[in-house]
Amino acid sequence: MVLAAYQDQCCVSGNPLTELLVASHILPWATHPEHRVNPRNGLCLSRLHDAAFDRGLVTFDEDYRLVVSKRIRSHFTNEAVRDNFARYEGRPLRFPEKFYPDRLFLSGHRELIFREV
Repeated sequence: MVLAAYQDQCCVSGNPLTELLVASHILPWATHPEHRVNPRNGLCLSRLHDAAFDRGLVTFDEDYRLVVSKRIRSHFTNEAVRDNFARYEGRPLRFPEKFYPDRLFLSGHRELIFREV
C-alpha cells in the first residue's frame, strides 16, 4: 500500500526501481505494534535511504525536509555520500498520492531515533 501511494518511487531520490525500494516504518515495527499497518507510518525509501533512516542517520523536519546527521555530513567529501545525501539535504520529500506521513510519527522519529552526531 505504501509503495503504491508513492507511485513506486523513493520519496527522497525518486528512484523507481522497485527491487531497490522498501516500505519503511517511521516509528519502528518492533516498538510501535499499534502502528504497524498504518500507511501514514510508512515512507517509500530506497534501501540505502531506508538503512540511513532506520539507523537515525537521516530524518525529516516538521516541513518534511530531509535532515542529514553530522555523521553523514562528515563524509560529504566522498562522491557517493554527496550524490546520495548532500544533494537531497533540505529538500522536501516527494509526497504520496494519499496517506501523507503523520507529522507526529516524524516528530517521534526525530526525538527517538535520529542521532545528530
